[in-house]
Order: sequence, then structure tokens, then C-alpha cells
Amino acid sequence: MIWAGAISARRSHDEGTSGWLRNTRDILEDRSILKLKTIGQAFSGRDNRLTSLRLALAAAVLVEHAIIVTRMPDIPPPLALNGWSLSYAAVNAFFILSGFLITDSLERRADVFTYAASRALRILPALAALSLTAVFIIGPVVTSLGAADYWTTPQTWLYPVQVLGFLDTEHGPAGIYADLPRAGEFSATLWTLRYEVVAYLAAAVVFFTPIPWGKWSHLLLFAITSTAFLGLALFWVDAPAVIMSAARLSTAFTLGMVVYGWRDHLPLVPVIAGVALPLWFLSGDAAWAELFMNIAIASTLFWIAFARLGGLPTASHIPDWSYGIYIWHYPVMQTVLFFNPSATPLLIGLISLPATVIIAALSWSWVEKPSLAHKAAFGCWLQSIWVRYKTAASTAKGE
Repeated sequence: MIWAGAISARRSHDEGTSGWLRNTRDILEDRSILKLKTIGQAFSGRDNRLTSLRLALAAAVLVEHAIIVTRMPDIPPPLALNGWSLSYAAVNAFFILSGFLITDSLERRADVFTYAASRALRILPALAALSLTAVFIIGPVVTSLGAADYWTTPQTWLYPVQVLGFLDTEHGPAGIYADLPRAGEFSATLWTLRYEVVAYLAAAVVFFTPIPWGKWSHLLLFAITSTAFLGLALFWVDAPAVIMSAARLSTAFTLGMVVYGWRDHLPLVPVIAGVALPLWFLSGDAAWAELFMNIAIASTLFWIAFARLGGLPTASHIPDWSYGIYIWHYPVMQTVLFFNPSATPLLIGLISLPATVIIAALSWSWVEKPSLAHKAAFGCWLQSIWVRYKTAASTAKGE
């Protein structure tokens, strides 16, 4: 009886233990802890946090610029660690995400005309609205010039050309914000857009020509751009800013391409960030530290974007105001400082954040989203122009 009771008790204990293990396993599987999905498996549809991340990155740039607008250009950037500031890292993160999404766009559409139409309508209409607002609405109020000089100075009228041509966007219309620490600057963030457009074009050239395309070519491109960036940083420290920026941002963009190309092999856990972050920190201000920083950023970004995170809402249906925040926050801050030269960074941020969000929302609803609705028609129009050109060229050659 004692033996039988012991066996019964042991069986009950084993069944209880087995049941506990089974329940624990089910809970872990439900939370996707035992099943380590890849980025490729998680990246399906639009239910992700990419829009939220872009908003957060735009906000990070805004936060640092609230301090920067009150300082002279020769003062080191605030909120920096090992020489890399918050806005610097955020811009790199933007390019990493862009490399991932542009690669996806190319493979899904595989049509050069639709691709070109989508990229143009995503960037140019909002820029046109910003540059025209600068010239005709904000400029006349914040310029130090008289009305006659303001309207007759070529710099005023050339500003939209500079912006839409991705040329010299350092200065705005003539005489603006003349007494501020950042005199003459209207939207200081626009300089990154020329590199974004170059990256769009370069990716399209690789995709639509016989140049190899795939995960290995993406890895090769990342190796080439990383080597170029390190070479410049180590052996040409006085390289022109345009060259250094091109190398820096192309490295981030091609890293995003690598993540997309290898998405089915990369686990949806930030283990790579766990290795890269300490290496970045220990590297100090060495040239190669930025590569570790970018890798850590990429690992963290895509984990946040696609992991379940305990059921945290993705907020995937919120409007994409990030572009509007990115291009509009700086002129808003400059204008706040123009009317209140003694404003602190905190006050500038508190006023500028809601004002910028409102402007970005209007830009999205009235300019950006309506423009994107015409991308299919615009793509067809571009294709028709190309067909007419080819037909005319063939006819001329035949004659």
C-alpha cells in the first residue's frame, strides 16, 4: 500500500510537472520566445512599427535641433557620445530604413516608371510647398532687408531652385534670421535629401541594369561603401563634406539593403546589437566605431519594427508625418527664436513640437498624400514619354 501510494504520488507529481512544462512551453511559444522568427518571416504586410519609428527618429532630430539653433555653428553638437550626436545617429537610422524599404519597393514593383514616380511624388511636392512658403510667407517677415531688396535679390528667387534641385540648401531667402546664431538658415535638414535621391538612383541603376542584384551583391555594396568611408576617415580627414557625407550615408543605406537581402537569415532578436553596441562604445571616436553603431542601430530598429514585443500595438495605420516633421521643424524653431531671441532650448522645443506636428499633418493631408495618389498615373505618363522618345529615335535612325 505504501509502495502503491508512492507510485500514485509520483505519477501525480510527474503529471503535474508535465502539465506545468507543457503550459510553460505553450506560453513561451505564444510569445514567440522559443520560435525565433526571422526578419523576413515577420516582415509581411503593413502591420509593423516602421511609421512609428520614422516619427521617433524625426522627433530625435527635432530635440537636438532645439539646442543647436541657440548655438553658433562652431560649437560641438549637444547630446553626443563618443563624438556621435543624437541627430547624427537618427539620420543614419533614416538611411538604414530607407535602404531596406527601397530595396523592397524595387523588388515588388520591378517597374522603373512607377518607381521613379513614387520617389518623385514622395519628396518633391512637400519640398515645393516648403520653398514657396519660405519665399512668399515667412521670408518677408523674418528678413532684415527692405521689401525692395528682398524681392529683387536673386538669392530669394533662387531658393526654390536650390531646394528642388537638391543643390545648396544651406541658406534660405535673402536676409532671413540675420541676427540669430544660425543666420540665414531656413531648413538645415534638407542637405540629406540630395544623398537620399542619389541613393534612390544608384539602387535603381543596379536593379534595372545587368549589374548583379541579390543578397550577395548587397553585401558587396556594403563592403565597398564601408571601405570607402573608412578610407576617407583614416587617410583623408580633410575630404570635402560632400564626399564624406556621401560615403557615410551610402554605408547606412547599403546596410539597409543587406538587411533586406538577408532578411530570411537574420533572427528577429537584437543579439547583433548586443555585440555591436559594446564594440561601438569601446571604440571611442575611432573611424570604425560608426560601423558598429550603424549595425547596432539596424539590429535594434528591425527588432522594434517587427517583433511582437508582448503585444505592443504597432500603430501601423497612423499617418506618416515624419517627412513633414523632418523638413519643417527647423524653420519653425528659427521663427520662434526670431520673435523671442532669449528663448531657451526647452521653450523652443515646447513651442515648436506641437506647431511642427500641425504643419506636418497639414502637409501630409493636403500635399503629400494627395500627390502619392497619382503615382500610378504619373508612372504611366513617364512611360508614355519614354515610348514616344524611343519611337521618334527609331524613326530618325531609319530615315
